[in-house]
Amino acid sequence: MKLTETEQASLGEFFLFRALPVQEARRLIKGLEGEEFAKGATIYSAHRFRRCLGILLEGRALVRKERGPTLRILERGDCFGVAALFAPAQEYVTTVEAKTPCRIVFLSGEELETLFRRWPDMAMAYIAFLAGRVQFLNRKIDSFTRPTAESSLAFWLWEEMDEEGRVRVEGGYARLARELNMGRASLYRCLEQLEERGLLTKEGPIITIRNPEGIKEQAGR
Repeated sequence: MKLTETEQASLGEFFLFRALPVQEARRLIKGLEGEEFAKGATIYSAHRFRRCLGILLEGRALVRKERGPTLRILERGDCFGVAALFAPAQEYVTTVEAKTPCRIVFLSGEELETLFRRWPDMAMAYIAFLAGRVQFLNRKIDSFTRPTAESSLAFWLWEEMDEEGRVRVEGGYARLARELNMGRASLYRCLEQLEERGLLTKEGPIITIRNPEGIKEQAGR
């Protein structure tokens, strides 16, 4: 499906296209098409992926290790699939799942290689992006090895909240505490601290995020 004018303008701000002459970027973007994925759909998995760079036009998606922790939450303008582009591996390293209905544009490795040869500045922008991803993953590994209870809870809240900022704690707080690998008393203490700081309110199983940016910062997102 062809991109809307709004999507084309948004894609023009993507770091790779910013490295191109404006008219060339517009020409390339105009020829791209978006694909739609329903909420809950698996976009990439270990054995089902493309050697493409995916750019999120609309929606939110989760990047996680298979049956493991969430590594990243993708939002509009974010990308994924870097590991599948030029590596010879036959398996993809993470699972990408649509948290909400998503619309995505894909750029193949062959297309990007051609662009990189023609536009060296685009290749340099890609290398700089890869360097940033390495730094991000190092910070993420550090967060898993030395997490605080509050940051673990905030990350879960950021991941689970709906578009209106609400989270329903399915199965009760004891189950949530086990999921987050903390004691129930620690979980309640963290919730109280976040509530005292005006980041959320809690009414029974419903948690309402009052300050999404504050939760995002606490989560280290």
